[in-house]
Amino acid sequence: MKVLAVFCLVMFLCPSIGLAGEMETLLGFSTDFDTGTITIDVVGSGCTDKSSFRMDLTNNILTVFRVRRDTCKAMPEKIPFTYTVNEVGINPHKPFSIANPFLVNENLAGILEIPETRYDSLPTPVSRNE
Repeated sequence: MKVLAVFCLVMFLCPSIGLAGEMETLLGFSTDFDTGTITIDVVGSGCTDKSSFRMDLTNNILTVFRVRRDTCKAMPEKIPFTYTVNEVGINPHKPFSIANPFLVNENLAGILEIPETRYDSLPTPVSRNE
C-alpha cells in the first residue's frame, strides 16, 4: 500500500516521468542544413520550454510529443524551439516525414481537438492534370 501511495505522489508531483506524451499540434516546422538544426513552432502559455517535448523518430517518421502540459495562465503565443539533428536522431542526408498535425491559426491551437490521422487511412492523392 505504501508503494502505491509513493507512486501516486511521484506521478502527481512529476507528471512527465511516466507520461508518454500527447502528439503535439504544430504551428510550424523548419530545417536548417547549415546549422544542423530543426525548429518546431508550438503554442505556449508561459510554462512551455524545450523539455516539454519528446521527439520520436521511427522508420524515418518524426513525431513530436508534449510530455508536460503548460498550466500557466499567460496569453497563448507561438514559440519556436530549436533542436540539433543529433538530439532528434535525424540523418540530415536522408528524407523523413512528420506525423504531427499542423494548424495555421495559433489562437485555436489550445481549443480545437485535432483528430489523430492514421497513415493507412489517408486519401489517395488526385492528379491536377486530369
